[in-house]
Amino acid sequence: MSPAKPPVSSSRRRLSHVLAAGVFAALAVTWTFPLARHLSTTLPGSGPGDNIDFLWNFWWMRTALAAHLDVFHTTYLFAPTGADLTLHTHTALPAFVGATVLGGLSIVAAQNVMILTALALNGFCAYLLAWRATRDHGGALVAGIVFGGSPYISAHLNGHFNLTSAWTIPLFAIAASEAIRGSMRWAMLAGLLLGATAYLDYYYLVYEIALVLCLVALAACDWSIVWRDPGRVWRRPARVVGVLLLLDLVAMGAIWTTGGFTAEVGPIRISARGLFNPLQAFWILLALFLWLRFGSRLEAKHSQSWASANVAHALPVMTVACVVTAAPLLWKGFGLFLRGEYVTQEYFWRSAPKGVDLATLVLGSPFHGIWGEGIRQIYRTLGIDAIESTGWLGVVPIVLAAWSLRRYLGQTSKSSAAGPTSMSISSTSSTVRQWAAIGMVFFIWALGPHLMVFGTNTGVILPQTLLRYLPIVGNARVPGRAMVVVYLALAVLTAVAVAEWRSRFRRGVVVPLAVALILIADYVPAPFPVMAMTRPAIYDTLRNRPESGAVCELPLGIRHGLGSRGMLDDRVLFYQTIHQRPLVGGFIARLPRAVAAAYEADPLLAALLNLSEGDNAAGSRMALPDRQMAADRLRRNGVSFVVLNRGTASPALIQYVEQVLPLALIDRDGDRSLYLVLR
Repeated sequence: MSPAKPPVSSSRRRLSHVLAAGVFAALAVTWTFPLARHLSTTLPGSGPGDNIDFLWNFWWMRTALAAHLDVFHTTYLFAPTGADLTLHTHTALPAFVGATVLGGLSIVAAQNVMILTALALNGFCAYLLAWRATRDHGGALVAGIVFGGSPYISAHLNGHFNLTSAWTIPLFAIAASEAIRGSMRWAMLAGLLLGATAYLDYYYLVYEIALVLCLVALAACDWSIVWRDPGRVWRRPARVVGVLLLLDLVAMGAIWTTGGFTAEVGPIRISARGLFNPLQAFWILLALFLWLRFGSRLEAKHSQSWASANVAHALPVMTVACVVTAAPLLWKGFGLFLRGEYVTQEYFWRSAPKGVDLATLVLGSPFHGIWGEGIRQIYRTLGIDAIESTGWLGVVPIVLAAWSLRRYLGQTSKSSAAGPTSMSISSTSSTVRQWAAIGMVFFIWALGPHLMVFGTNTGVILPQTLLRYLPIVGNARVPGRAMVVVYLALAVLTAVAVAEWRSRFRRGVVVPLAVALILIADYVPAPFPVMAMTRPAIYDTLRNRPESGAVCELPLGIRHGLGSRGMLDDRVLFYQTIHQRPLVGGFIARLPRAVAAAYEADPLLAALLNLSEGDNAAGSRMALPDRQMAADRLRRNGVSFVVLNRGTASPALIQYVEQVLPLALIDRDGDRSLYLVLR
């Protein structure tokens, strides 16, 4: 490596940072084009879905602040019971900015501005992390593109706007690294960032906690894989495992040829009807055999530069700052737990969410603006979720990261000389080892409970199978989202390579510019699909009606992140921002069981949910409330208006509304009819 670069003046450094911020702002506009041309009339995404659910967050924040209501509880969804929003993906931080700083804009424009801001911050914050690691602006710019423009961000830009705000992760990595070295100010900042992340997304809060644990472990010890001669003592166990391995292969062959069998060995009855369990056993036995036969272990040696006192002081400061910042959410969550209303996912060994499919590393970016549709078709054919299971990293970042690993991974902190070149090599080598390890940890996490290849479950059991049982970590149930930290690690390793090449070839901006252009050509999702935010005129009529009361949209649906009932049209959440009335049904990420139970116990609401699911819905043969009972339930539930969408309603639902419910037609627009409930 060439000698260390001369120090750059603070004014020149600030100018470079400002120019970098401008570059990432321009890239955010480019990535989402044509969104910037229609900020007030469109949302990212090809159709209604989660994108509207996040728009509702912005509206609710404005409504709650204006009326001095609890922002983490609403009576405007799931009327008449309301719902707690503590476990909802409330995106409270950007929604608060949208309600205050951007309060003069429409909620659509405010959300779009916050989306663009988050995209720009993603790139810029990754740039800052890479710049601190390399002190090279060109390499840092490339790192910002790798992270901020990653296919992971592009995938979730289709509606998961909480996951597009990943900028706190690189900032937290900077602050946590400095805190571990003993800086109390950085520890305070790390805690504030950790607490702020709780108002952005739960997954990223979990990842930052895992990240700081990785940083502490890597700073405290020098880790290595050591191969040893197993010796004679291990040969006999290896033979036993080898025999079991052969028996398992025989069993798999028998199942394959016979389609399954049942055998009795003494009092034991063995039933084998599928290959999956024997396949899992095969991989476990194979790994155990290789370990016994060839021998290896993970070795951790105490780092000479490690100062445990620094962490002993920094971690409490970080924790206190985080707890104070996130206190409202923590208090609400604690209350949910005490009341037995804490909701978490339930899944089993075989039904756990899938992780990243290994084949996506070579299939290409599924959301590329030109060839993305063709790649998504391949994904659909293979049964791969293009949003949650994609792992395309790009050819150039992989090549550059591999170069960095080959160049520096063998270097040790004991590199000998006293000059600046040796010190620079040692520091860069430490950075490469650190981010290579972090990237590997989170990549294994992202692969999920079993290794998936071309849509096929190989049966290889991975650590995520056990991670999901850990408190807090288990609630981050979609493993593929851990790829966000993999892209950050890839960005740093890429920046190291670009910085080295710039130093070697003395080509100024040529190297980073060439790499940046190739990256943009590989990653760019523009033109990005956007959805026009149009509305039927009946919602203006509804807003101006003098009667108070809730609105029941039919078909009726209640939906949450773990299931649904009925049929929910997400657009009704946008329409609510127009008529400003409580809504029967709706969506939140985690619906309290008591709310769902109340709907099922209500004879009218339960009937409407069944009718909304269609004639073949389970329970659709239940007796429907007559006109008198329906009128009584509508009155008790505070429902004053009904909107019927004939385009999506089943014939049975239409018949029930028109012939039984006590309604008077007010207005009609296309398939939608607005009714007043008669008292």
